[in-house]
Amino acid sequence: MHRPALPTDRPFTLAEAASRGYTRRMLQGRAFQIVLPTVYAASTLEMTPRLMAEAALLAVPDHCAASHHTALLMYGIAVGEDLMPHVSTLRPEPVRVRGVTTHRLRAMSTRTVDGWRVTSPELALSTAANIVSLTDLVIAIDGLYQRKLITPDRLHHFLQHHHGAGVRKARRGLALASSDAESPRETYVRLMLELAAMPPLEVNVSYGDESGVIARVDLSWRRWKIAIEYDGRQHGLSLAQRERDVRRREQMERLGWIFIVVTAAQLARPRDIVLRARQALEQRQGWAPIPRFDDEWCSLFE
Repeated sequence: MHRPALPTDRPFTLAEAASRGYTRRMLQGRAFQIVLPTVYAASTLEMTPRLMAEAALLAVPDHCAASHHTALLMYGIAVGEDLMPHVSTLRPEPVRVRGVTTHRLRAMSTRTVDGWRVTSPELALSTAANIVSLTDLVIAIDGLYQRKLITPDRLHHFLQHHHGAGVRKARRGLALASSDAESPRETYVRLMLELAAMPPLEVNVSYGDESGVIARVDLSWRRWKIAIEYDGRQHGLSLAQRERDVRRREQMERLGWIFIVVTAAQLARPRDIVLRARQALEQRQGWAPIPRFDDEWCSLFE
């Protein structure tokens, strides 16, 4: 008997397998893996967080939607350390699927993303605020801005009229977010400095001279001509690209700018980064704020 092949690039349900002539017993062989109850995948398929989210949506009833950090993942933003998929529903009857965290919401707005039911970006943020760190929350807001899935005004309006458990933290995240941010690490470094009581930074501003733009700087204090750049690309750049970066920085230094370059390895020493920035501020204006390494800062960065 010839059976249609089962997908090898995505999870599938027991019902889909049955429709192609496969029994549960057949799926218990080495060619398949059990992802969630009633959800299987080819044994060769690596189950990424995104595929786990899709498996969760296959395992729960249609009235459920991806929510919390799982909804953000469906929008292309990976934050948080909780690997278990989260879904939400409006219905009072409990939904219990081993390996999936389910929630009941009083109000729920949803969208369709690549064919999957997902809570709206605004609701995803306010619910994710319950389980992700403040830095991850701001990274998510910046990412949604970058993808043009929300605007500051829309998010502000939603958070003013929504009263879920994560709203207060989401409002703080909104106040810290930047619609000009372009990368998660850039946001992380900015928060590292600003939450340590350093002055607010401008994000992705272009600078130059009468001849034109010389550099677009990740983070900057324009008033004191201090530029801070996250450089996580050292091993991926060609020699020509490295030379262009060096030449660009040299041109800016001739105009009086100080550059602080933060590498991926240096993120393991966050206090050093803050102290380097403070030293530059003190050099430029003769004084600098005293860094505040409080309990919240330590929990977020150390």
